[in-house]
Amino acid sequence: MKDGFSVVSVIGKPNIGKSTLINRICSSKEAIVHEHPMITRDRKYYKAEWNNKIFYILDTGGMDFKPDDKLSLQIFLQSRKAIDESDIIIFLVNLREPLSMADEEIISLLRKTDKKIIFAGNKWDSEKGDYFTEDYLKLGIGYPLKISAMHGINIGDLLDEITDNINKTEDESQEGKENLIPDIAILGQPNSGKSTLFNTLIKEERVIVSEIEGTTRDTIDSILNHNDKNYRFIDTAGLKRDKVVEEDLEYYSKLRTVRIIKEAQIGLVLIDSTVKTTKQDINIINTCLKNGTSVIVLITKTDLSDKESTDNIIEELDRKLYFADYIPFIKISAVKNKGIEKIFKYIDAILQERAKIIPENKLMTIFKQKEDASYIYVSGKKYKLKFIKQIGTNPPFFLVFSNMDISAKTNIKNYIEKTLRENFEFNGTPIMLKFKY
Repeated sequence: MKDGFSVVSVIGKPNIGKSTLINRICSSKEAIVHEHPMITRDRKYYKAEWNNKIFYILDTGGMDFKPDDKLSLQIFLQSRKAIDESDIIIFLVNLREPLSMADEEIISLLRKTDKKIIFAGNKWDSEKGDYFTEDYLKLGIGYPLKISAMHGINIGDLLDEITDNINKTEDESQEGKENLIPDIAILGQPNSGKSTLFNTLIKEERVIVSEIEGTTRDTIDSILNHNDKNYRFIDTAGLKRDKVVEEDLEYYSKLRTVRIIKEAQIGLVLIDSTVKTTKQDINIINTCLKNGTSVIVLITKTDLSDKESTDNIIEELDRKLYFADYIPFIKISAVKNKGIEKIFKYIDAILQERAKIIPENKLMTIFKQKEDASYIYVSGKKYKLKFIKQIGTNPPFFLVFSNMDISAKTNIKNYIEKTLRENFEFNGTPIMLKFKY
């Protein structure tokens, strides 16, 4: 069970349509689908609903019982963990291919569990097609339920069988409670230590960690309880600098990461202390701020760099982030578990800043006092703020009425934001402004 709901995992050998099936069940394009095998590498949860029953469906990498490299082995181990935490298992095979040794090894493993197994044969795209359905009777578990994840054939029958084995119906109070859990995105360039931090935070080897750049292709999330508070941490694919030509896998991974940034309350932006900072590090921070996402910069791998190098990186970032001096920095080592507790303290503090509400009378008093003490002119005309009010939180949002159009006047916008921060702080979080005149 996860968050009180049943977990259904899709298990099978590589490249048989597991991610396509999950996209079909969830009516989305969440899972990355590609013709290359082993694209799905970690365990990834998706929420689904059918017949008024909610459950989590778990995507896994293809199981290879004879992995010839470290990454294949880790993918295999992730699939084993998925089996252990599942309530129901969909054993998926490709009906366009004959029964393989891998299929036999997988069902042999599944038989040793006490889980409910649903046998499904994918790529049954037409009744007139050539299939190896009879071949799979050798497994001794009966006929597979014939489906086509690509074309949606018999998916309703598969969902009926899943929900017939789920007793947990939708719990509205729990659903509402889950929606209050803040989303914390773990961001950074490839190989900056995102997955290592994620595993350290949730205290589980849930995400594959490898020295191979770009191991995380998709976003992986987990709800964590710390000091009686719940947080949803989301590991994301590394954001590389933009290129003229980009592989489609990189492109779709980037789209998912940017979408997560837009939905998250806070972005933990990881900066590797063992390499030089780049323009892309600043671009990632900028992407967060433009989308109203608060930022905490984590200087990672401090166990591998000396104090002088780390301090030099912080000094350089200070200069490059002159426009966002309200962003906090934390030095951490996920491997050594150093600085992790500070992350939670800053998250809690920034969540409070994002929820802060400033009374209108206090806002007007401060800006009128400021206006009396200073003068700003635009093309010979004195700027006057007529009215300001807060119209939103998470992030803080203010509506400003003026005697002129200032939407393109950076100096006046900076003046308003600076005044808000001097009096009300809003540490770690961007301030959103809307202008009228």
